[in-house]
Amino acid sequence: TVFDECTNMIVKQVDELKNLVNEFSSFARMPASNPTPNNLNDSLSEALILYQEGHKDILFSFRPDLSVPVFSLDRDQIKRVIINLLDNSVGAVTTSGNIEIESNYNPALQMVAFSISDNGCGIPAEDKPRLFEPYFSTKKSGTGLGLAIVATIISDHNGYIRVKDNQPNGTRFIVELPINRNTIDA
Repeated sequence: TVFDECTNMIVKQVDELKNLVNEFSSFARMPASNPTPNNLNDSLSEALILYQEGHKDILFSFRPDLSVPVFSLDRDQIKRVIINLLDNSVGAVTTSGNIEIESNYNPALQMVAFSISDNGCGIPAEDKPRLFEPYFSTKKSGTGLGLAIVATIISDHNGYIRVKDNQPNGTRFIVELPINRNTIDA
């Protein structure tokens, strides 16, 4: 009935507004970073399990570099980064999508990196420079704050995030985090 359709539309709009307020609140007052010794591969694996359970139609794979050391990072904030990037990948793929997570360690540079790649619709070249700007979104219901929050968290960890085209199609986000030699937990 028309009443049910209107009620459903109102509920949907309220949910979208709630999401907008939550994202804005998170961006407006990001909690101070609280780095402690953590295993990045564990954080990647934990986030991945959540998505594998919720999206059985998508093929997820994880190639961890087992030489990635324990190092200081804010576990909750890095998990938020991973979840946000996985969310974007899930939104970009079709029901037969593939999402790959990979980690690696470069001891010479004292740098740990992880990437999240998908075979989804990709990101137009003209949108890439603006992806990490607040309020820029390519989604109809997007707030434009998700990747801005990701960029802020990575910056707080003195790291870098890049976006590239995935081959043959899709998107690849690469996050690089430096390891302070004094914070490695031997």
